[in-house]
Amino acid sequence: MTELTHATLLVPFLIFCRVGACFMLLPGISSDRIPVQFRLFAAIGVALTITPLVYDDVRPAVSETPSDLLGVIAIESLSGILLGFLVRILFLALEFAATAMANFAGYGSVFSHSVDNNDPSSPFSSMVTMPALALFFISDQHINVIRMLQKSYETLKVGSAIAAPPNLQLIVTNFDTTFKLTAQLAAALVVYSITVNMAFGFLNKMVPQIPIYFVSTPFVVLGGLFILLQIDKTVLEIFTSLVGQAIQNLGHHG
Repeated sequence: MTELTHATLLVPFLIFCRVGACFMLLPGISSDRIPVQFRLFAAIGVALTITPLVYDDVRPAVSETPSDLLGVIAIESLSGILLGFLVRILFLALEFAATAMANFAGYGSVFSHSVDNNDPSSPFSSMVTMPALALFFISDQHINVIRMLQKSYETLKVGSAIAAPPNLQLIVTNFDTTFKLTAQLAAALVVYSITVNMAFGFLNKMVPQIPIYFVSTPFVVLGGLFILLQIDKTVLEIFTSLVGQAIQNLGHHG
């Protein structure tokens, strides 16, 4: 009876360490605008839900000595942080790309608060990040994250080192995907900004008497907003597809 009670308490706790640490970094769920109590109960609920599915994988770690058990708790927390960060990095890249797009379109001087946190941002970038965050939940990517956490126990064993070569390769691949995402999303406005600024630069050289800043700013701002409206659907489709692919790869490779 004592051994059963011991395992019954520690197995869900070890699962909660990984799930809770992952939820600390997940987009949307980790937002400052979400009450801490809601995030805590969501992590507890998910941990209890997947406990019957991964019980046999976690059960051997419960028989460790107390000193070893503390190490297992630390490793499980770091594993959850790693998994959450690899998903979070895609949204950080999107936010970076949206901020760059706002600067290219002439909206960089207008500041407000970010959708996901209280960091300074621009309304232009919020027009990109807010739909992407909504699509994360509408397309059930948060459900895929739960599946990813369950499958991670098959490849990222409880108490195993998280810096093994396959995991490092996964991190490098995820960063490579992130930088490609940033380049793809901001490409249209980069080309637009270079073209418009070069055109008005030549105009300023030919007719120096024209106050080129006051003439060019309305065209740059209006054109940047028009381009965003044209590419916004494609940007969100590419981003949602890459997020789903990244979560699926994390589930398969740990």
